Amino acid sequence: MRKNFIRLTILAIITFTFVVSIPNYQIILGQNNENPVEVYAVLFDQFPQEVNGTILCSAIEIQDALIYLGWSTENISVFLGEENMTKNIILDKLNYLEEKVDENDLVFIYLSAHGHIYCRDVLDFNSWFQSEFFQIGTDNKIFLMESCYSGEFVELFFDHSFVMSSVAKDEVAILYLPEDNDTWTLSEPEFIGGISSHFWAKSMTNTSADSSGDGVVSLEEMYVSSLPDIKQCYNETFEIYPEIADYASFIAGSTENYPHPKVMNNLPYEVTLNATDFILNNQKYLWEEDLEGPKIDVQGTISFTETDEEIEIIFAISDSSDFSYYCYVDDVLETWGSHEATGSNPWTFRYTLSVEPDNEYNVSLSAFDVWGNVNLNSVLVKYNPEPENTSYDYIVSVFTILILPVAILLQRAKKRKD
Repeated sequence: MRKNFIRLTILAIITFTFVVSIPNYQIILGQNNENPVEVYAVLFDQFPQEVNGTILCSAIEIQDALIYLGWSTENISVFLGEENMTKNIILDKLNYLEEKVDENDLVFIYLSAHGHIYCRDVLDFNSWFQSEFFQIGTDNKIFLMESCYSGEFVELFFDHSFVMSSVAKDEVAILYLPEDNDTWTLSEPEFIGGISSHFWAKSMTNTSADSSGDGVVSLEEMYVSSLPDIKQCYNETFEIYPEIADYASFIAGSTENYPHPKVMNNLPYEVTLNATDFILNNQKYLWEEDLEGPKIDVQGTISFTETDEEIEIIFAISDSSDFSYYCYVDDVLETWGSHEATGSNPWTFRYTLSVEPDNEYNVSLSAFDVWGNVNLNSVLVKYNPEPENTSYDYIVSVFTILILPVAILLQRAKKRKD
């Protein structure tokens, strides 16, 4: 009995030690930080379909992909049916995200709906959604839209975010419903919902879409990987349903290489919907606002004389991202432009300044990179007149002051000697 007790005690100690030694999953994911990393997804779908007692649609397919990518079901909100995606409901959810989200979080919003008769006419989408979306307090905001004419809606997203439409602003989106299964002849296995959304969901979980080889499928990689399959599926659909092809061609002018999704990527890094990677490697998904901005090296102070009419001012600019530059002379903007990222080799910007005697000029250059960082540096151009030619009077004066006394002393010394 005593031996059994000792054995049980040892086993308990070993078990306790093993359990304690296992890293807490929440700690690994940074959830014990003062500001934990959170991911939030809100999925709206106007077209839920019941198949054998199960609700299916694009939002459900994307939800399954998110769960595969490490999302918790608690952080995924799904709103199905037109009655559950009114303007007030969407606004309430955006306001909730605005209150909850901060700079290190990830927000993903998906919307599948009729483009004209719902997004335009019922929701009046373009008059409010974008401005509300940009008030959410993170740069890592993702919006995917599956609807006819969706390119029209996403092209207004200009702030820090990744936004993509299923089709161009003059194209229709095709949705498959359960009744289509009876005559299914597509090369793609049967699915319910939008064509683009189906292949988005497949690509975001497909490791072969990871062209960079970093182990994570970014949204750009998802877009590139899914687009050939989307175009093939549309092409097959047009062959099966000529009436749909005729309608799409009437709207867009052609069905060649259809569709043409719109991507608005305003982030300087490759963002992903992989929640595990986003949380574990959150630093690579943070906007680099703490950078000093583009580096600008200058010549310092430059002098000119009456003979100078123009002075060349040289600025050496270097930055790891594309940047815009603005050149000022005495606070007046003279020229501006943009330049691609320079890497380790700075780019030389030259400005030719017209100068006039007795004047002084302050030439400044400011540069803004894609992260919103700014830097400024200046060159002072000063007038420095040349000294006048040495005159005869000046020589006589110098001789009188310096040479004459010496000559007198030498003469006196000679007389004493004699």
